Amino acid sequence: MPPHSLPLPKAFNPRETLRAAVPFLGPPPDLQDLRYLLVDRGEEVAQAFYQSILGSADAMPFIESPEKLAKLHNSLKEWLSSFLSAPPDAHERGLLAIRMTQAHLVIGMPLELTMLGHHNLRRIVQRELLERWPAGDRLGLIDASDRINRAFDYDLLLMVSTYHSGSLGQAQLVGKKLQEVNERLQSSLAAQENLLRSTSHELRTPLTAMLGLLDLQRAGAYATAVEAERAQDDVLGAARHLNSLVDDLLHLSRLEVGKSSFRFEEFDAAEAAAEVCRRFAPRFEPAGLSLQVVHEGPQRVQADPERFAQVLSNLLQNALRHTTEGGVKVSFRTLESNSHMLVQVSDSGEGLEAKMQARLFEPFSQGAQRAGGLGLGLAICRRLVLGMGGRIRARSDGPGHGAFFEFTLPLPGRNLPPACSAGEASASTRILVVDDDAVWRSDMVDWLAAALSARVIGVGSAAQAVEAVDTLHFHLILVDVALPGVEGHAHQDGISLLESLACRASSMLAPKWLVSGHPPEFLAAELEQAWHDSFWQKGRILVDRDAFLDAIRQQLELQLS
Repeated sequence: MPPHSLPLPKAFNPRETLRAAVPFLGPPPDLQDLRYLLVDRGEEVAQAFYQSILGSADAMPFIESPEKLAKLHNSLKEWLSSFLSAPPDAHERGLLAIRMTQAHLVIGMPLELTMLGHHNLRRIVQRELLERWPAGDRLGLIDASDRINRAFDYDLLLMVSTYHSGSLGQAQLVGKKLQEVNERLQSSLAAQENLLRSTSHELRTPLTAMLGLLDLQRAGAYATAVEAERAQDDVLGAARHLNSLVDDLLHLSRLEVGKSSFRFEEFDAAEAAAEVCRRFAPRFEPAGLSLQVVHEGPQRVQADPERFAQVLSNLLQNALRHTTEGGVKVSFRTLESNSHMLVQVSDSGEGLEAKMQARLFEPFSQGAQRAGGLGLGLAICRRLVLGMGGRIRARSDGPGHGAFFEFTLPLPGRNLPPACSAGEASASTRILVVDDDAVWRSDMVDWLAAALSARVIGVGSAAQAVEAVDTLHFHLILVDVALPGVEGHAHQDGISLLESLACRASSMLAPKWLVSGHPPEFLAAELEQAWHDSFWQKGRILVDRDAFLDAIRQQLELQLS
C-alpha cells in the first residue's frame, strides 16, 4: 500500500499553477547569489520562527510535543536551504512545499494559521537579509528584497493551492466513503425485504396447514377416530415446526443485538465433540452412515462449551441432511499462528456449488434454504462462532464431492488485562492495536513503541477501540479479524469494526490494517468486502518482522517526515 496521505485531485499540477502566476508575480526569481548570506542562518531563522509560535495560543495546540517541535525545526532548516538553492518552479521546491502543506492538513491546521506562519517567516528572512547585507549597496538590497518577496509569493501560492486541492481530495475521499456506506445501506434494506418475504412465507406454510386441518375437523370431515388422531398429529407437527422457526428467529435476533451471553472457559473440544457425536449416533446408524471424532490427545480451547455443542450439532444435522452414503468425520488441528484451533466437519454428501459456498452463512439466503425452512441454522452457527472469537467457512470441490465445514476457536492461556500502552505519551506518532489475544497485543504494543518511537495503545474489544479513536487521533490502526462478543453489546468483529471506524469522523481517514491468525484463503469472502488498507497474517509477521515494520514505516512516511 502507498504511504497514507490526503489525496490531491488528479488535475492538480503545481507547475501549471506557477506558470499561470508569472504575468502577475513576474518570472520566478533566482536566489543563488543570496545563499552565501542566509544559508548558514538556518538555525537562527528556525529559532526565531518557533519563538513566535510559542507565543501563539492558536498555533501551540498543533505542536503537541518537544519531539514534534524538533522535527518541525529541522524541516524548516531543510526548507530554507531549498528556498535559497532552487527557483520556485523547481521540482524539489514544489515537492517540499506540498509535503509540508500536507503535513499541516493531516494534523488539521487551518489555512489561516499556515499563512500567518508564512508571513512571520518572510519577515524573519527579510530581517536577516537586512542585517547581513553590505552597507552602502542600497539598490542591491532593494533588488534582493524584491526577489525574496516574489519567491515567498510563489511559495505561498503553491501552499494555498495545495491546501485547496488537498481539501478537495479529502472531500472526494469522504464522498467515496459515504457512497460506500449508502451502497451497503441499500444492500441492508434489500436483505430486510428478503427477510420479510422469506419469514412471512415460511411462517404462513405451517399456519395454513394448521388452519386447514382444524377447519376440516370442525366440519366433521374425519369419519373415524384414526383419521382424527392422524389429523391431530399433523397439527402438532405443524405447530412444532412453527415453534422451531420462531425460536430460530428469536435466537438470531438476540445474537445480532448482543442479548445472548457467552460463558468462556477452558475445555477439551475433542471430548465435547465426542459427547455431541454420541447423542447423534442413533440418527446416523439407521441411515447406514458413519460418525467419528478423530484427534490425538486433548484439544483445549477457550470458548463457551454450550455454544460449541450447539454449533457442532447444527453442522452435524446439516451433514446428515445432505449425506446418503459414507459418513461424517470431526477432526482438529492448530493453526500455524498458534492462536486458534480449527474444527473440521467433513462429509461425503452431495457437495456444494462454488457460488453457494460464500452465501451459506447468510440468513435467508437461497443457498442456506436449499433443504427448506428459513435457512437460519448456519447463520446462527456463524454468529455463535464469531461471538466466541472465531471464524467459519464451507468449502467443497463441487457437487458430488462432499463438503468441509470448518470453524476456529481461540486457544486458551492468552487472557490478560484488556488494555495496555507503551511509548511516550507526548510522542508525535500514535498507533492503535485492537486484538483480544492479550499476549500478542502486549508484545505488539511494546515492539512497535520501541521500534518506531511511537505511542502505541492496545485494546481488546471493538467498544474499547471506538472509545480510543473518539479520544485520540491515530496515524495507523491495526485490527484483529476475530474479536469475541462482549455481553450487553451488539457483536462487532474486526470486519464490522472497520466499517464502524470508516464511518466516524475521528477515524475515517486513518489507515486501517487487518491482522489475523487465520490464513487469507480462510477469510477470502470477508476480505473482499472489508474496508481495510492492508492485510497481514500473524504467522507472516512472526517469520519476517522486519518486512512488517518496513511496511508500517512506509505507511507512516508522511507523518514521520
